[in-house]
Amino acid sequence: MSDDLQLYDAITTTPSDSNDPLQGIVAHLGPVQFSPDPDWVGVRLTGSSVGMGRNDGSVQGVRYFDCGKDTATNKSGLFVRRAAVRRRELSRLEELRLKRELRSSGGTGSGAGGGSGAAAAGGGTRSPIRSPRPTSSTAAKSATKSTP
Repeated sequence: MSDDLQLYDAITTTPSDSNDPLQGIVAHLGPVQFSPDPDWVGVRLTGSSVGMGRNDGSVQGVRYFDCGKDTATNKSGLFVRRAAVRRRELSRLEELRLKRELRSSGGTGSGAGGGSGAAAAGGGTRSPIRSPRPTSSTAAKSATKSTP
């Protein structure tokens, strides 16, 4: 598995002030105004981790990403150093549950940060979760199927 992160990758992180791992998706990559270090990952928490974050996707008045509906009271955003983030593989069922959760919560919207914020995920225009690419064996099976 490649270690380079992309927007909407499912991840696990353990913040420095906690021993409990949190799950979420990458919602922002790159520079932030609150630190000169460009090594930051904005995480939108998902599943049982929702509400356990430090912010709503904004820090010091700058919005980097949205955490869905009710963002004024929603602490489902988190910024962590890149080294504290691990990409995780999702089963098909986990992938479908995550897509449904993000769709029902209003998706993520683009924010500040020069285009490095998350792109819109709601409304069915683009899936926020990248589906696995077909392997050569599944591509071969698809190619051999004939339509009646």
